[in-house]
Amino acid sequence: MNWFTRFIFANWNYLMGGLVLLMVFICGVQIGESRIQREWNAEKLRVALVVAKQEQRVADVQQSQSQINREISNEYAKNSRLLGSRLPGIRPVGVCSSTPISAGSVPTVSEAPAGAASISADALSFTAGDVGAVSCDQLSKDAAQTTLMLIELQRWYQKQSAIEP
Repeated sequence: MNWFTRFIFANWNYLMGGLVLLMVFICGVQIGESRIQREWNAEKLRVALVVAKQEQRVADVQQSQSQINREISNEYAKNSRLLGSRLPGIRPVGVCSSTPISAGSVPTVSEAPAGAASISADALSFTAGDVGAVSCDQLSKDAAQTTLMLIELQRWYQKQSAIEP
């Protein structure tokens, strides 16, 4: 026999112990790797579940907002039509009152006060075509429409803010 074979026979216990130790180490690595892989898969599953819940929540909120927008829009259109049918007969009292003002009821001013500045050229002054272009009826319609828009905007905001973030 050669020296290698004698060495193996002489140190057989040590070699087998080392081989067993190597096998135990490899098995430990495999077991540890499988545990880490299971934990990693569980973590990925938890993250995927959280993402799915968030996506579902976003979809629910978007659907709620869309429904609120449709409801407010439909109600605004209905109220606007109703308001349009009521306005022709309504005549506001006050600013656009059709009561004529007599010349005797307005005091005359003989001259401009000393402290008043002279009238300067206004870049935004009315042209001849602009004067009287807006009637009292149009003003009342615009005011009613603006009020309706404001009310619907307030309702929309209240409903939108009621949705949990």
